[in-house]
Order: sequence, then C-alpha cells, then structure tokens
Amino acid sequence: MKEENEASCSALRDNIAHKGRNAYYYAHAHKADGPEWDQKEEPRLLKTESKGEDAEAKPVVSASPITDYAYSDEDKKLKIYIKLDNVGALEDSDIDLQFTRTSFTLTVMNYEGGNQKLAFARLFDEIENCVVKKKPNKLILVLTKVEEKGWACLSAGTPSK
Repeated sequence: MKEENEASCSALRDNIAHKGRNAYYYAHAHKADGPEWDQKEEPRLLKTESKGEDAEAKPVVSASPITDYAYSDEDKKLKIYIKLDNVGALEDSDIDLQFTRTSFTLTVMNYEGGNQKLAFARLFDEIENCVVKKKPNKLILVLTKVEEKGWACLSAGTPSK
C-alpha cells in the first residue's frame, strides 16, 4: 500500500512538473509546511512574533459583557450611558478604553469581583475621538463623530462580547 502511495505521489508530482499551472493536480502542488504531529492532544505554541521594541503587549482580559446601556445621538457627538453602581469608587487605571475610527472597547476591571466589557467591532460610522467620563454610579462614553449626521444605531451588527 505504501508503494502505491509513493507511486501515485510521484505520478502526481510528475504531472505537476510537466504541466505546471495547467496540471490536473495543480491544487495538490502545495506541500504542508507545518510541524509534524507529535501524537499529543494538548495544544502547543507553534511560533511567536515580535511586535517591535515600541509595542506594548496588552494582556487579554476575560470579562462579562455589559448589556445595560443607553445612548443619545447629538449633532457632532454620541453619548453612551452605562449604569454601574459605585463605579466612581474604582481607580482610573481600572477603566480601559481603546478605540479606532470604526470601533471601541471599554473594559471595567475589578468591578464587583470581575471585569465588565462593552465593545463594538464596527460602529455605524467613523469617529475621531472617544473619551470616558466617570460618575459615582455610571460611565459616560463620548464619541466624537467625523461627520455631523444622525446615526440610525450604534453599529451595523450587534455588540461583540
């Protein structure tokens, strides 16, 4: 059986070598270049990449999704109100806000024994800035829009978890 596999493999390679991209078996021309299976089911690290000297590695934080929020759409700004009891007692370093022109992620760490997160992977339109204001019992996210126009909703999809 092994001899048949080698023969068919060599016939396959021979066909590819003679006909190039027009070979019937061209789709099989790519050889797998991954590591060989070590017969273990446990996952293992295949490779790491350096992001450069200036890049700061942020740890991935597990968090429960924030599902209770409201928002108001103004001409140039959109405000998102998130009710969290006693959030004002948290340190400023426990509130992490990351944003791009089309997304944002708010993570509230160490809140009532866990972490909370509100994230939109694709906003309705582009923003140029996003800030968070901390009040005693709520957080207010202020998104500054690129264009002064109304938003039909916060995002084209549902909030990411």
